[in-house]
Amino acid sequence: MSEVSFEYNVPVFAGAPDEGATEPVHRDTPMYESLDWETTEAGILKAEELGFDAVWAPDHLMLGRDHAEYECWTLLSAIAGLTDDVRMGSLVLCNDYRNPALVAKMAATLDVVSEGRLELGLGAGWHEPEYEAYGWEYRDGFERLMRLDESIRLVKRLWDDDGSGVSFDGERYRLDDAYCTPGPVQDPHPPILVGGQGEQVTLKLVAKHADVWNTDVFNGDVETLEHKIGVIEDHCDTVGRDPDELTYSWDGHVICTRDEEKLERLLDVMLPIQFEEEYQDQPDITTKADARDYFIMGTPEECADAIEARIDAGVTKFQGWFVDYPDFEGMELFADEVMPQFQ
Repeated sequence: MSEVSFEYNVPVFAGAPDEGATEPVHRDTPMYESLDWETTEAGILKAEELGFDAVWAPDHLMLGRDHAEYECWTLLSAIAGLTDDVRMGSLVLCNDYRNPALVAKMAATLDVVSEGRLELGLGAGWHEPEYEAYGWEYRDGFERLMRLDESIRLVKRLWDDDGSGVSFDGERYRLDDAYCTPGPVQDPHPPILVGGQGEQVTLKLVAKHADVWNTDVFNGDVETLEHKIGVIEDHCDTVGRDPDELTYSWDGHVICTRDEEKLERLLDVMLPIQFEEEYQDQPDITTKADARDYFIMGTPEECADAIEARIDAGVTKFQGWFVDYPDFEGMELFADEVMPQFQ
């Protein structure tokens, strides 16, 4: 068995239903009523204490309840100072929110100050209301992906800077004797994770540039994982890359409990999950049986079985949203009784 890692998604926004409502504001954090730093810090420190391998922060600006949310890079910097051993990363950074040359410099600095613990997750961006609110141009999907492709190439060029400066003349980005000194400390560079589902463009981009491919929270069923990994391996053949160089990650919801009443209560808040027509690649998750396909849930034994099925599909990184947060009970049970079975 390949080395399996278990990783903690930091709740950077509250998602509990608004007062008088029944639908969560956001299903990643359906029990979390109000964002506060003390709770966030406690979760990060708890993850390191329990032996999680990494902590991840999403990159949004106003996604949660009351539009309250921590900014990703600032939070990652704080995590570097709070922790000693756990790795950290962005899941995933929106390419359009920051100039990629600046991202390369920021990432190199954070890799230095964290002593080589950074993983850089990147994506093309999707949340149009944030673009509109903050005054960024929201381009069509293909153009956003082409910008991401060029950004990753630019970041790698800067990370490879030998001290003589880097020039880059792309269709979308330019550099003229830019420096990235000091560079990152990891060799050859911090791992680059790319998230996305599109088979013709996104997954080919993964095959060309990424160290890790990340599914999203509603495409993590075994059948979809097997199919998408097969598409990536086909693209690797096309671009001349060894698919064994890639790692595959599952990002999703975890409910770990021996209390059947608690499980039912959490599922009552989570379900049904139904998407608008424009999200044709997202499944409807309406029943407990559906949830078992997409979540890691149930007793520690049932959670282990769900993990084993995904390992058989090719996944070795598990990035979990613990649905009962800010209660740490599920996270503790998972660490005590599930993780040791794979380590």
